[in-house]
Amino acid sequence: MTAPVKYNAKKFFDVFNGLLKGIEGMNAAMTDVGDPREVCMIEVMKVFEKYLRDLFAAVESGKRILFHCGLLSPEIFLAFENVHPYAMEIPFVIHSFLDPEHANEFIDIAEGLGMPPDVCCLDKGFLGFSLQEVNPPADVIITPTTPCDSLICGHQVLEKVIDAPFLFLEVPYWQDERGVDLLSHHIWKVIRSVEEVCHTRLDWDRCRQNVILANEALESFIEENEMRKLIPCPHPGKLGTIQQILNYAAAGTSEARDVSRFIVEDSKRLAAEGRGAVANERARMTWYYPDPLHDLGLHDWLEDEYSSITVMTMFGHATQTLIDPSTPESIVRGWAWKMLNTAMTRQLRGAYESFMDDLMWVMKGWSVDAAVVPLVIPCKHAQALHGFVRKACRELNVPVLFVEYDPLDPRPVPMEEVRNKVSEFMETQVLPLK
Repeated sequence: MTAPVKYNAKKFFDVFNGLLKGIEGMNAAMTDVGDPREVCMIEVMKVFEKYLRDLFAAVESGKRILFHCGLLSPEIFLAFENVHPYAMEIPFVIHSFLDPEHANEFIDIAEGLGMPPDVCCLDKGFLGFSLQEVNPPADVIITPTTPCDSLICGHQVLEKVIDAPFLFLEVPYWQDERGVDLLSHHIWKVIRSVEEVCHTRLDWDRCRQNVILANEALESFIEENEMRKLIPCPHPGKLGTIQQILNYAAAGTSEARDVSRFIVEDSKRLAAEGRGAVANERARMTWYYPDPLHDLGLHDWLEDEYSSITVMTMFGHATQTLIDPSTPESIVRGWAWKMLNTAMTRQLRGAYESFMDDLMWVMKGWSVDAAVVPLVIPCKHAQALHGFVRKACRELNVPVLFVEYDPLDPRPVPMEEVRNKVSEFMETQVLPLK
């Protein structure tokens, strides 16, 4: 095992300034093209720009940096005095959709250390970031024991690589009151540990304000989900996933709240004008597992080539719950419920019914004509579901495609191959039935 990595200021600012310039360039390109489908994407990416600038400012001012798994939204972490939360996998995700080939280098570095090829690239990408010393300085790292063995394996390796305390949130198998009691207990332990390690305190008044902002953003996200039931669907297929990723990084900020409001208001405006991302929808689809983040244009391609709209993705499905901001106890318990209902944690940590109920909810509620369920290579825990998915889709008379790829690494299955399979599915099973 390699020696613990150190913070390298030059590498950090070089790589993260590159990410910032990449986002700025992406926004400029989308603005120049003038595709109305990109209006909300541009606003979301502006918040990512601010996220990176705030991280620079926190590092330069000497704030303690609290790394947290991207599946944990940061509204509580934002309330620690002189502490800045860092959603540790998000920059690699950004890197993947900006420059997949360069992102691959970080995956290869992790595999060079000995990480198996079938471990999730999200974990390998972050490990590669760490080994190359491009992350900000870590003072404490918080991660849940969910939703999969791959994440748990990856974070155990990270614990040996990064010279900082790791705090693990024990996440229960069952979604019940006893499970929330357990998770709440561990959240309180984590809060006390952060206060001790970072020589700080959690400001509950500030936390309450963060929770209110996060609730308002989530309410807009839920309302946007409802707007996607309309025919035509107002917004493009890729937007929901990107909005969810933003909430992992910035829930509890006014910027995330404001952009969520902007999105739903834009949706209402389009609906009032009778406009949608696809003018004449031929098919309404769900893509219910992680999107290929190295190919954000996939859903645009479906819209352009087949006049078909992805009305719901798994990460675009607003399944999280609101938090009661009244007291510290209600905040902790509400945050526990919210984390148990986060995408993937909700559907894949426990019994198969959690995934199936949500998939069938989407297919019925959003008038879905066809389902794509990706066979994500590292997600062995999800593969036992496929028989249940086939049965449910037969009962609902919804064609289903299982297509293999890696959401963060285009090399195992090139996107040309994925698109060819989707094309065949659309042309032989979906559109002939419409």
